[in-house]
Amino acid sequence: MLLVLRSPTMTGLPFYAAEEKGFFEQEGVKVRCLHSHDPKRTAVQLLVEGEIAFYTSISAIVEAALRGVKVKALCATSNSRYPCAAREEIRSLADLKGKKVMVGGGRSYNEVLWLCHRYGWQPGRDLEVVSGELSQRAKAFLDPSLSAVFGRAQYLFWLRKGGFHLLPYPDPDNAWPEGCLATSQKLINENPDVVQRVVNAMVKATDFVKTYRDEAIAVAIKNVPYLDREAVEGNYDVLRQWYSTAVSEAAIAHIEEVLTIGSGQARGARLDEVADLSFLARAREIRPQTS
Repeated sequence: MLLVLRSPTMTGLPFYAAEEKGFFEQEGVKVRCLHSHDPKRTAVQLLVEGEIAFYTSISAIVEAALRGVKVKALCATSNSRYPCAAREEIRSLADLKGKKVMVGGGRSYNEVLWLCHRYGWQPGRDLEVVSGELSQRAKAFLDPSLSAVFGRAQYLFWLRKGGFHLLPYPDPDNAWPEGCLATSQKLINENPDVVQRVVNAMVKATDFVKTYRDEAIAVAIKNVPYLDREAVEGNYDVLRQWYSTAVSEAAIAHIEEVLTIGSGQARGARLDEVADLSFLARAREIRPQTS
């Protein structure tokens, strides 16, 4: 079975560990992790058609489920409560008014739009927004005109190293479940035992990477090749407390709001429309074997 990830990242570390350390094999399933840069809608369509068994983009799954596509999130690998890193004098997201921030594409840009909507700001007037690629965001702390950078944990490590601090969401229940394992309703209906076994493996693998630092770092160095050892270790130490399989209703509500902020059509999706957490609940009853 194919499990498709968007790109190599530290948030995907439990997937690599599940394959490399034999957690899938222990559960009696053969799963191969594969990276693909296909458009998200293409990947979701392949999921529905059964060409791939599992996919890992929570934003794509929420968006698809809201369109009535029969896909469900099963569990996450980490939960981020920090959308950006900011300079020391910026103590909350509200303090960014009138400041200059850097974003990439996708989620980071959408969360800036969400931030402006939340506080009634006009992008370009109340908040100056500039785009930056990976290398630019990694070195953004060298630009004194930038007050904050939105992006993935990889950027947050470099920024924290440069004197920035992680800035949390204003609502403590908000989070973004990253590395979110998802499958089709069809596979859930036709082969729930396989789905259960894969979720079992992910619970064990997530527990493993959170518990065994040296072994987790070795897996990351092998599977996230654009990060050197220092960056892998730094990212791991940022993410270690975030590794979690949880997917909450508050998180789904936040993602929906972020994804629909431009259209203003958020309708308040129920958790059970987007996720089937019954497999995760059963997997958590199984004590992970991480020795």
